[in-house]
Amino acid sequence: MSGADAGERQSAAASTHPLAYVRRRHGWSYQDLARVIADNARILGVPMAARREKVWRWEHWGVVPEADSQRALARALGIPSRELELRPWPRWLPAHGGMPDGLPWTAEGSFTALTALLDNGASDPRGFPIADEQALLDAIADWDAAGAEGTTGAAGSAGSGGAADAMGSMGSSAVDTKAGSPSAAAGRGSASAAMAERWDEPVPGTRSGRVPRQASAAAAFRDDAVDKAVAAAVVDGPVIDWLEAGVLGLRKLDDRLGGAAVRHRVEADLRMVRDLLHRGQHERAHGTRLLRVAADLAQLGGWAATDTGRLGAAQRHYLTGLRLAHSAGDRSLAVALWGGLALHAVIAGQPRDAVAAAEAGVRAAGGTPPAVRALAASRLSRAHAAVGADGASRRAVSEAERQLDLAERESGPSWLYWFDAAELAAQTGQSLLDLGHAHEARPLLEQALAMQDASYVRDRCLYSARAATARALTGDLEGARTLGREAARLSRHCGSPRIADTLDALKVRLDATR
Repeated sequence: MSGADAGERQSAAASTHPLAYVRRRHGWSYQDLARVIADNARILGVPMAARREKVWRWEHWGVVPEADSQRALARALGIPSRELELRPWPRWLPAHGGMPDGLPWTAEGSFTALTALLDNGASDPRGFPIADEQALLDAIADWDAAGAEGTTGAAGSAGSGGAADAMGSMGSSAVDTKAGSPSAAAGRGSASAAMAERWDEPVPGTRSGRVPRQASAAAAFRDDAVDKAVAAAVVDGPVIDWLEAGVLGLRKLDDRLGGAAVRHRVEADLRMVRDLLHRGQHERAHGTRLLRVAADLAQLGGWAATDTGRLGAAQRHYLTGLRLAHSAGDRSLAVALWGGLALHAVIAGQPRDAVAAAEAGVRAAGGTPPAVRALAASRLSRAHAAVGADGASRRAVSEAERQLDLAERESGPSWLYWFDAAELAAQTGQSLLDLGHAHEARPLLEQALAMQDASYVRDRCLYSARAATARALTGDLEGARTLGREAARLSRHCGSPRIADTLDALKVRLDATR
């Protein structure tokens, strides 16, 4: 392979433009795609040269293809021409199939979105594209509208009876709900038609012709009344206690080992909870708790995906989790999910999206415990720092500090154990680094490192790398190398591409000073 070919392949794999995902899915090179477009344009009566350079410009320079090229590509992909008008480039490309869009904000809609996530949105590669700004704004508008309808429960409540009743009566028809049909999804600008069709399919394992022999034989002896009683006894309080404890355990494993170590377990547990919800025969309170467990797992799954560089999967976990948290009536979890989306957008280099998501989190935080409000303010600070809003970032930090002080007198959710003074110092230090204030950031990052629990290996590794960066920026190159070596040593014990990227950037900075 020539150096030019290798460079092209590397840059293509790194691209997160929706068109890059479409190419990779079909196995097309830039030249292949140019030829496909030219061939289809010729069928449409438009002569066109097959030039790979124009495909490169679409992906890497943000150039919008001319109308004839878009029509030809849509024909090749089987996309109706009306989609090009409904969803301007690149939103009509079939690249956001796992997005939970075009569904009602009900328990059934949440279940359908969860099924869609698990079917084809959880295990995508690192290059799967991130939804554009408008899709996130649509999600925020949906969330605000659902909250305005008064269907969201109070913080920490057991959830609305309506949501639990819907889950209890859902049964095996949940995924066939009209709300998840292609016709319902077609009204939403950012919903994929292909995904809408998948939403209308039954849960895997329940399709005709695929019923296990054991189930077929059991049907001959079934007593529905007894069956319902047994199902209700199977999904009882202790079972959900174990599920809730399992999520907390996975969070603590993530602290030590990183997102790569837990993401497959998170997905497996999400499937288990999805299947329990699918049975639909349990007490009302248990249905709400199952929805809350699913939201908790989706939040952790989003974080694990972010930590492993799978940013498209992370976004879909967070957005699906928001539906689940809404159905469970858990505002605190919703705040964590909005905060995850905000931090995800910062990492993905989408600062305006970060501010929009963080502000949604602040709105959702009303009435939640102080620790949750502190988390929302901290994420807002990071988002403002990403857009260079120095004053707004500092005001958000002050609010986070005030709320964290109040949290000492009022406990927050058990899953928020990790958000403490060390974490706030680390986030504040990173915000100051982003704003270009390395001298202010350095003592905060080193304070976070000194305060951090030794068992939080992944976080200590990240804090060491950030503190090393601050030292390098302030002229302490030897101190930066010492902390860099410590971060590299710790990184061997936790799989996190995010840490690898941070260490690579630090190495480049230090090598340039030799």
